[in-house]
Amino acid sequence: MKKWLIWCLTVLAMVCLIPGIVLKAAAETVPVHCSRCGSRETREILGYRKYDSTYHRVYVTECQNCHNDGNVTLLQVHTGGTQGPTCTEGKICEDCGAEYDIPGHAWGEWKPNGNGTHTRRCTNPNCDAKEENAPCGGDPSATCISPGTCTTCKGRYDGDHKWINPANSSLGNGTHRIICLRCGLQGTASCTGGTATCTTKAVCEVCKVEYGEKDPNNHALERRAAKAPTCTKPGWNAYEGCTRRGCGYTTYRAIPALKHDLVQHEAQAPTCTEKGWNAYETCSRCNYTTYAELPALNHALVQHAAKAPTCTEIGWNAYDTCSRCDYTTYTELTALNHDLVNHDAKAPTCTEKGWNAYETCSRCDYTTYAELPALNHDYQAVTVEPTCETDGYTVFTCSRCKDSYTADPTDKLGHQFGAWSPNGTGSQSADCLRQGCAHTGSTDCRKFTFRTAEGETLTFCPVCGQAENAAQLEMIDAATAWPLIGSLSAEDVTARTNGEYLSVAFETAGSLTQPTGRVRLALPAGLLEGKTLVRIAPDGTQTEMPFETKRGKIILTLDFVNSELPVMLFRLVPQTAAL
Repeated sequence: MKKWLIWCLTVLAMVCLIPGIVLKAAAETVPVHCSRCGSRETREILGYRKYDSTYHRVYVTECQNCHNDGNVTLLQVHTGGTQGPTCTEGKICEDCGAEYDIPGHAWGEWKPNGNGTHTRRCTNPNCDAKEENAPCGGDPSATCISPGTCTTCKGRYDGDHKWINPANSSLGNGTHRIICLRCGLQGTASCTGGTATCTTKAVCEVCKVEYGEKDPNNHALERRAAKAPTCTKPGWNAYEGCTRRGCGYTTYRAIPALKHDLVQHEAQAPTCTEKGWNAYETCSRCNYTTYAELPALNHALVQHAAKAPTCTEIGWNAYDTCSRCDYTTYTELTALNHDLVNHDAKAPTCTEKGWNAYETCSRCDYTTYAELPALNHDYQAVTVEPTCETDGYTVFTCSRCKDSYTADPTDKLGHQFGAWSPNGTGSQSADCLRQGCAHTGSTDCRKFTFRTAEGETLTFCPVCGQAENAAQLEMIDAATAWPLIGSLSAEDVTARTNGEYLSVAFETAGSLTQPTGRVRLALPAGLLEGKTLVRIAPDGTQTEMPFETKRGKIILTLDFVNSELPVMLFRLVPQTAAL
């Protein structure tokens, strides 16, 4: 339980760090199908985040069955909010806070401006947007001497000139002369085309004369290979140089000599048989060194007395060693081994220790004795499962000595009743669904009376569906419900219908329970096909009930906040009929 709580808090903290996430102040839930274990359950919504202009992501908790599908996200359509007054203002989603359903401009017709352009305005009275001075066009006969009619606004406009470039047209300042073939108008145009380099200007593709400035960045580059510096000589990285004469551009940058990368080496004193050296330096990159060798010292001998061997310990004769090194004339004398005595084994029991067969030595305290601990009881568990009316427990019996005890009691399950049916005597009954249980429960019906029309009432039991002056209300098996705010004392929703009326209540073991808040109810979509759902209050007030359709289900919200009744009644009205 602690691990699950820590996981939930960790996921919540991570969700809080996601940019744009919107957390919910009150608990909301959504039905989820686990992709790992396949279970279907209602999970708490942690928060929302905009996905696009139509959807937002819904972050929910992990699967409570397998705890293996992590922080799941679902897509839901934006909802709620009020349309803005202008064309560029949409609704604000009540879940994620994203703007959506921006209507856009409702453009009117184009109007000519009288100068070869036209304008249009948005027809929304709250919007002053306009598109103006758009050029007229579309008439293939329009020229500079023969005006045409604009295909968009129907206004008259002058067409374009047909320019040509006469010979030797350059004016020497980056422009050249142009002449219209139709009207003879003369003008100037900027030189274009060609490519400037680091040493030459661009040549106009029309008048073929240089214009503009040289491009100091347009080089004809050639790449040169790098050379690494050494401890004593400089080097350079790979670089580029321009091959055009007179340019001199290059990215060459010298890298100074590295100098020696000195590594310090500690001194090693000479030994009796090996040479030594003083502290010295080497370079990690080249063969530079200050190493100088010191000669070996020869042995300094020490005399040692002899020692006799024992059963388990070796001995030795007198020998010499060196006081400076590990030189020795030592010769080992093998151990004598034990003079063994055998002892019989004793098996352990559940409560007493024992030992295997073992040996001891007649000369020393050697022994192979090893204690075998008491076996302890080998309890085998036999579990008696609880039933609807009896408690369960587990009997533990030792397989060796038959000692036993009883533990792990479990409460009886209680009956799991199916659908309740009327008995015709103001009572109702239901069979227990648990395998092996033949119990049939019976309770008194609790009936409610609603005024359905002027002078007409409907009295019915929401648990068994028995109705007076109306057909029996049959159970809707696919109905599900979950709380939005408040709580349900039991989540066993009982929804019944006879095609004309729909009742919704919550019961446990045949007794109604009272919801305390707002409840979401999901029913099969086909139930309301071609019909309107109308709620009937006990006093006869009838109000059309809104609902939404998602994935083959109709979903509506039942408000029990101020309700004193544990049941709601609805009428299923054909859409062509009046209330």
